[in-house]
Amino acid sequence: MLTIEYCGYHTHNPDQDLIYRPAGTLSYLFLLALSPMSFYFTDGTSQAARPGACILYAPGIYQHYQAEKEFFNSYVHFFCSDSMVSEKSLRINELFYPDSAERLNWLIKQLYHEYLNPTADSKEMADLYLRQLLILLQRDQRKENIPAEQRSGIYPELLALREQMLSSCEQPWAVEQLCDILNIGKSQLYLYYRRFFHSSPKEDLIQARLQKARYLLTNSNVTIQQAAFDSGFQNICHFNRQFKLHCGCTPGEYRDNLQGR
Repeated sequence: MLTIEYCGYHTHNPDQDLIYRPAGTLSYLFLLALSPMSFYFTDGTSQAARPGACILYAPGIYQHYQAEKEFFNSYVHFFCSDSMVSEKSLRINELFYPDSAERLNWLIKQLYHEYLNPTADSKEMADLYLRQLLILLQRDQRKENIPAEQRSGIYPELLALREQMLSSCEQPWAVEQLCDILNIGKSQLYLYYRRFFHSSPKEDLIQARLQKARYLLTNSNVTIQQAAFDSGFQNICHFNRQFKLHCGCTPGEYRDNLQGR
């Protein structure tokens, strides 16, 4: 279980206050800067940070930072297994600018509340919030690996279109339609889609339709044919083949298993 050692939300220290811990701390420290600050590292380099910058210090890592003027930040010291951080390939002792800074700050606010007002389930809630925080950091660091020109260009549009497609998977989406919306060719669409989502539009659409079909089949009042059509499959034979291929059984067998259970 992940546990809080100490945390602060919207913390104000004296102007130009300096934090200097050459031996670090026993716990991990996640710090979200809310005012301009300067960070110093063991290799002798320094880096100016704008509001919204964050850093994850591992236990025993050199910590040295100072506010340029106003000292304003949110932070949480927490205990976590090193394996959890390494499994998520999180970068430590390195500044970066997350897209989800507001959501990260909201999570620190919830952690601060659990820390100040402990109840019987506070440790469990803190564990859940800390896990969310690490997942958001992982997602934001993955986004940073996407070249800036792509993140500000085709990626936001493609991401929004993908979400629209998967949330309305029953609609007859076609590759040509996606290309027209994005104003790109087929080869470019497949290239970007594979790079960003490690899949293809067809593969994603089939998975979304099967997921919806499985949900519809939990309702005994819905026929198998209706579940197929309502989830976007226009051919019942194609639906049966895809269902057996990806789910390991026929739609009828899937429903029988549900009813037997």
